[in-house]
Amino acid sequence: MMLTEPRESTQLTTCGSPKANVTINAAFMQEIKEASSELWQILREISHLCAHPLSIHLHPRRSIELLRQLQDQLGLYFTLEEYYGYFEGPARVDLEFSKRAADLRNQHQDMYLDICAIVDRAERLLDHRRAASLTHHIVVRTQAFQEQLKAHEAAEERLLLHSVMEVENDNHDTYR
Repeated sequence: MMLTEPRESTQLTTCGSPKANVTINAAFMQEIKEASSELWQILREISHLCAHPLSIHLHPRRSIELLRQLQDQLGLYFTLEEYYGYFEGPARVDLEFSKRAADLRNQHQDMYLDICAIVDRAERLLDHRRAASLTHHIVVRTQAFQEQLKAHEAAEERLLLHSVMEVENDNHDTYR
């Protein structure tokens, strides 16, 4: 999976500016978000599960399977966003916008590694038959992860909105 490869294009040069401008393709990004219904459904199921910890305790394998599905769906979702939603090298892009886009894109790798660590730890706890620790781990770590993902998605939505507004302003200026 491409999420674990280093990103040379967003490393800083000695003068502190990005090597390549990063921006988004708002249409593709929005389409990816809207087409990810399975991801959003899994997140709802996991939220419900975390609200009812006894379910995790009674059905630990099902709980871990949901986390694995989340891991798979996030991998697909982030990969699609990185390949079709973000792109580098446009001739004209606001540097602050570019930095925010690069930062958000780079969060994908960390979040993907986080969900992998959550799944791995849950599987180890299940293997060692530590039900109470497993339940606590899933609830605490998954809720924290979901908050992080919500914040990330909200920031991407703001970036999308900004991008759409810029295009509308450019179109408006063109027809004046």
